[in-house]
Amino acid sequence: MTLIQDIRFGLRTLAGARGFTAVAVLSLALGIGVATSAFSELNGFVLRDVPGVARPDELVTVEPPTSYPNYQRYRERSDLFSATLAYAAPVPLGVFVGGRTERTWGHLVTASYFSTLGVRPSLGRLFGPEEDQPGRAPTVVVSYRYWQDHLSSDRSIVGKALRINGQPCTVIGVGPDGFQGASPLVYIADLWLPASVDASVAPELADHALDRHDAMIFHFEGRMQPGVTAARVEAELDAVARQLEQQYGDPDRQQKGRRVKALPGGKLVPVPKEDLPFLTGFFVVLGGIILLIACSNVANMTLARAAERRREIAIRLALGSGRFRLMRQLLTESMLVAAGAGVLGFLFASWIMRLASRESAWRAFAMPLTLHLEPDGRVLLFTLLLTAFTGLAFGLAPALQATRTDLTPALKEGGNVRLPRFRRLSVRNLLVMSQVAGSLALLLITGFLVIGHQRMTGLDVGFDAQRLYVISLDPVRDGYSPSQAADFFHKLLDRARRLPSVTAASLTDTVPMSMVGKPGAQFLVDGEGGAKVFHGGQRYVVGKDFFDTLGIPILAGRGFRQEDETNGSAAAIVSEKMARECWKGQDPLGKRIEIGSDDVPTFSFGGVGIKARARVAGMRRTLQVVGVARNIRIGLNTKPDDSPNVLYVPLDPAAYARPGLHGLTLLVRAAPGPRGENGIDALGAVRRDIAAMDEKLTPFNARSMPDQIDEMMFPVKVALYTYGFIGVFGLILAAVGLAGVTAYSVTQRRREIGIRVALGAQNRDVMGLVMKESAVMITIGTVGAQAGIRMLGAFLSIIARTAGTPMRDPFLLVGAPLLLALLGLLSCYVPARRSTRVDPVVTLRQE
Repeated sequence: MTLIQDIRFGLRTLAGARGFTAVAVLSLALGIGVATSAFSELNGFVLRDVPGVARPDELVTVEPPTSYPNYQRYRERSDLFSATLAYAAPVPLGVFVGGRTERTWGHLVTASYFSTLGVRPSLGRLFGPEEDQPGRAPTVVVSYRYWQDHLSSDRSIVGKALRINGQPCTVIGVGPDGFQGASPLVYIADLWLPASVDASVAPELADHALDRHDAMIFHFEGRMQPGVTAARVEAELDAVARQLEQQYGDPDRQQKGRRVKALPGGKLVPVPKEDLPFLTGFFVVLGGIILLIACSNVANMTLARAAERRREIAIRLALGSGRFRLMRQLLTESMLVAAGAGVLGFLFASWIMRLASRESAWRAFAMPLTLHLEPDGRVLLFTLLLTAFTGLAFGLAPALQATRTDLTPALKEGGNVRLPRFRRLSVRNLLVMSQVAGSLALLLITGFLVIGHQRMTGLDVGFDAQRLYVISLDPVRDGYSPSQAADFFHKLLDRARRLPSVTAASLTDTVPMSMVGKPGAQFLVDGEGGAKVFHGGQRYVVGKDFFDTLGIPILAGRGFRQEDETNGSAAAIVSEKMARECWKGQDPLGKRIEIGSDDVPTFSFGGVGIKARARVAGMRRTLQVVGVARNIRIGLNTKPDDSPNVLYVPLDPAAYARPGLHGLTLLVRAAPGPRGENGIDALGAVRRDIAAMDEKLTPFNARSMPDQIDEMMFPVKVALYTYGFIGVFGLILAAVGLAGVTAYSVTQRRREIGIRVALGAQNRDVMGLVMKESAVMITIGTVGAQAGIRMLGAFLSIIARTAGTPMRDPFLLVGAPLLLALLGLLSCYVPARRSTRVDPVVTLRQE
């Protein structure tokens, strides 16, 4: 009953102080909203389970990917696993629906895929043991989303055929609602095909991929037996992998290092446990600093308001109210403010996360990226706990101080005549100093990120992007044979080069400046003493006119020629950086490189990931360097010199049999024209030529290179605005807090100021008195922040390195404290000016 009375009285009290209530609720709501958004993002990426999977905690996945023969050995370990699966991903598929071919993403899976995950169909059936038998007519399972969006929720679809990659595949079932594969955030899937299908349906299985131990294209996942841990799985499978290397005579078998890494298989992103502190630490630090600033701000406002209620509290104490009873009342008011802020903060976070989850926000990715960042029950519980903590954090200290009131002076008329003097360790000043320290730390963190992201968006890409256009095709997945695809592209190139609006044209398997490109490649070069040395980078398969079309200079040697585009060609061109790193000042021309037929897929999340053991995957061949090309930007690196090594190999007939994620991309450079008209004509003319050659082929990703760069930079720009907003928000909160404390100080010291003016003090003396106190608090807070930043040194260095910003950037290390100090002094100046308007006659009359 007394709690209800406290709530009613608290609501009336807060309604009577609408200005204080509005500012306090808004400040805390923004702080809680930002912290909740950070936790919701962490939850959506790291903590959330894979939708539709049964008992996800029992699942374990193994990185890096393995071969199908290795999977067969892993699944024999029934002492470790009750069930296992393997799948190849990502797999682009051309599906003929509604009279046109649409590009869709799927998995090539073992028959045990769905049963191991504990997934049940919403329609029809899922794969059974018979699907693992080669030579069977191809079957397919479609996702619930694909069934709704592309098959019109047709309940009679089971038993009908879909034309996939030009081949008829019988639909046998529809997956459950919400399920999009074992790794929906990394490799989303709308279609599942058996791994036993013919290579004509899935080019990924060409060259007897299921029989080759060096074809590392399958992801392995298992459901652990009761009592088995991920650490045991890792140790046991690592031993199995080493045995298989010896058995197969793997050339890399003597290399040191772990062969496999066991990760949580039931999570959206399988992040290693040792990387969780970094991922969670970033969100905790960022959200904690913002809440520290907001709580310090509101706590100072509450202290000022408690001073105004000093007489009220003294009367209630004199009438017999206990100190604990009054503290409970004041804490109830604080909790009411926090509750209102918590509701608004949760709604704000829900809105922000809903915007971030829209697919259109991630259109730069080659694969559709579906994010579910909206707050769920776990985030709601976090917000409730955060709200309760916030109410106590900003309400407890003011409640303790307010109930320490000395009754006799407070009950006297004019009982606050004591001249307060500056106390460096008062609660109020400690709160201000914590605000300054938190604001400086927040300013540095967001500064590193903002400057780094700004540099990403504005630097040279290393080639001429103007009047350059791209358009991708995948004839093999539209039903062409490799020879037919090669013949089609040769004819298309000839037609494109004859267009009057085109000055150059070429082909590539990887679009420059794309978010998703080729996976990492490993290769061997001759080191000192004839020893083989591993190096990593990326491999581009390009046509002979690629460098001329993009405007990439050949710095040494030559470019590719027509004779290089044959099977068995040994010509290779390396980037400038690769030449420096591999041969360290030697002439790279004529040097030999040993490379495999398969690239090594790697998993990475936010710069934290599994680095596969260096190995050359697939059947090896030896290349000879014939040229060195200038560096270009790859992905989100800040400048061309920071990009990974790039090895260019010529587009030979074998490249048409296994097209990459982008299929093959035609690059055309348009002739100069007013306002890009020739560029538009060039792209339209190429489209018309494709339709004239075969109207059933479906081109995709047709755009200009500037548009390609803008779309790739879209996530960077989102991060830039997000962190910029957080930094500005922290500064505004700190400025409001400092201004409020100074105004409170002026109000409390009105009589002291009046007496000083009556005794002859000038305006500058009064201003100096007030500003001196503010300057001391800001200075001490800045010094305290420097100590705190040293404690966060390792964390800040990771942030700086990730953002590409120098840790010792003087613009930040000197500019951030100066900016904060100037803004703090400016925010204190306005209320300090009010102190010069104190009328000594009016003030002294109150004595």
